[in-house]
Amino acid sequence: MTISSELVAEPVSYVDAHRYDGAAIHHDRPIRTAPCALQPRDVGLLRDLWRYKVLTAPQVLELWWPGRCARAGQRRLRRLFDAGYLERFRPITRRGSFPWTYHLGHAGHRLLQQHSIIAPGQRFAPRRVYDYGHVLHDLQLNAWVLAYRRRLGDALLAWEGETDIEPPARTQAGQPGLEGQWTAKGLREPQPRLLRPDAVLEIECADDAPGVRMLLIEYDRTRRVDKNYGKFRRYDGLLNSWWPYTPCAELGQPPLVVFVCQDRQQREQFMAAADHELAGHRWHPSVDADRHQYVGRRRVLFTLERDMHTGALEALRLPAFPHGHPSRTPDVRHVRLPGDDTGAKRPHPSDMQAPPSQTKPAVAIAG
Repeated sequence: MTISSELVAEPVSYVDAHRYDGAAIHHDRPIRTAPCALQPRDVGLLRDLWRYKVLTAPQVLELWWPGRCARAGQRRLRRLFDAGYLERFRPITRRGSFPWTYHLGHAGHRLLQQHSIIAPGQRFAPRRVYDYGHVLHDLQLNAWVLAYRRRLGDALLAWEGETDIEPPARTQAGQPGLEGQWTAKGLREPQPRLLRPDAVLEIECADDAPGVRMLLIEYDRTRRVDKNYGKFRRYDGLLNSWWPYTPCAELGQPPLVVFVCQDRQQREQFMAAADHELAGHRWHPSVDADRHQYVGRRRVLFTLERDMHTGALEALRLPAFPHGHPSRTPDVRHVRLPGDDTGAKRPHPSDMQAPPSQTKPAVAIAG
């Protein structure tokens, strides 16, 4: 007998990230400003709020008070809030309560400037949040990364928030030259342009090809594939051509780009669009067409948000060659995101076991 997927309980971390949909907001205000003596941990905590924009109280506790009594962390958050370093809000509800959602306050911004984390000339921009729809993207993105972090353990070397990847000056006239007479061809948008992934992860891998992988995360809540055509094209240009002129070059290989989709239908739509847009490849005059390197098609992956919350590291990859290529086969390839496949190293204390949305086993490790 087959059990319907609708009857299977969702992972708690996934439910927690989605329970805010459509909620009205209550902003808290301290009764009076109460200065507090700062600790070294406070600077790191404030830096996280600046990098990741918003974090719920449980997310902050997981990052900075792991495995400890929540009360100590909650008291410290309250003191930082009363001192003006943090601001907070939460949904209005008639029954029960939601945890506070925190973001950086004016005093926190000034403190990070004093520590040279924020540029001196960068002005503080107060967050005017009146609808949770304006912060759900960031909350759910951070919940996804935290679920991945539990799976990775110490293998997660770095997690940056939204990051600008700017084409270097030498690419202003077009695609730069590649080594060994290789040339980038077939790009639907040849001119390099700014990219702004939602998060950047660096992961230590100990598989058949050990080393550090960089993942550029694109978390999409809109379900609008039309808003991503240009993004597919720009990533294709980065991966086939100008990534060696960016900080990605420090790791010696192009990054992986991971599109996190809400469900299978959205993933199918995004992959169908990407299958058309990712036509760029590395061309060489002495190399046959079936040996052209379609780097974008190999390094752009599509995964489901819910799967990460179940501990599944599975993703899908496009066929190796685009439509019209003589060697194309239409097989979608199953791969595994970088990470330990033996189980979570940092399990969520309240997560339930639930099967992943995609049950077909992955056959290769991405990268």
